[in-house]
Amino acid sequence: MARTSWSRVTALIGPAGSGKSELAIALATDAVVARKGGTPHVALVDLDVLKPYFRAREAAQILRAAGVELLAPEGVLAVADLPIIPPTVRGAISRADMRVVIDVGGDPVGARALGSLADVMTAAPHDLLLIISRHRPFAGSFDEIMATAAGLAGASGLKITGVVANTHMMEATTVEDVRWGLDLSRQVATALAVELRLVMIPEGLAEAEELPLDLPPIVIVKRRMTPVFMGGVVLKSSPRGMRQVPGS
Repeated sequence: MARTSWSRVTALIGPAGSGKSELAIALATDAVVARKGGTPHVALVDLDVLKPYFRAREAAQILRAAGVELLAPEGVLAVADLPIIPPTVRGAISRADMRVVIDVGGDPVGARALGSLADVMTAAPHDLLLIISRHRPFAGSFDEIMATAAGLAGASGLKITGVVANTHMMEATTVEDVRWGLDLSRQVATALAVELRLVMIPEGLAEAEELPLDLPPIVIVKRRMTPVFMGGVVLKSSPRGMRQVPGS
C-alpha cells in the first residue's frame, strides 16, 4: 500500500513545467487544513530560481490567506531569476514545529539551490518527490526521465524518495493521458525502488470514474496561476485539494 502522507520537510523536483508549483501550493494549503493536533506551522519555500513566471510566489496572497508562510525573495528580487535563498529557509527546515514544502527549479541549476540546503535537509525528516508529466520535454520516455532524475538528484545531493504522476494536457486532459502517464511513473518508481506517492488530476476531468481504484491518493489540481503571456496572473481560491480514491 502506498503511503498517504509525506515528511515534515518535502521538496518537489522535476522537469520545467511538470507541475511542481501547483502541487507545492496544494500540499501546503492541505497541511494547514490537516494540522489540527499536529505541526502548528506551515511554510512554502519558493526555491524556483529559473523563471519569473509560474512560481509559487505568484500565489502569495492565496497562501497567506490560507495560513501558509511564504518564504521567497521579496520586492524587486521577487521577479529575479537568481539563486536567492532567504535566510529564514534554513531555520524553517530545522524547526520541529514547522511543516515545509519546497518548490525547486526544473533543471540541475535549480536543484543545486536545494543542494545548498542538503545539510539541514538530511538532518530533518524529509522527502524528495519527483514529479513526472509525460508530455513535458525530456520526460516522455523511461530513459529520458531516469536521466533527468539522476541529474536533479545528483545536483541536490539528496535521494529521491517518491514519484508523483502528473501527465496532463491542461483543460484538454483525458483519462488516457492520465493512464499513459501512470504507466511511465510506475516504471520509474520501480526502477528507483520508491513508491508512487500521489497522482495529480485536473479538476473536472471527464470520465475520471474510469480510473482504477487502486491508485495512491489523488490531488485534484485547480489552476491558480496564469503567466502574463497567457493573459496575466490569475489567482483563484480553491477548496482542499486532496482526496482519497473511493474504495482504496
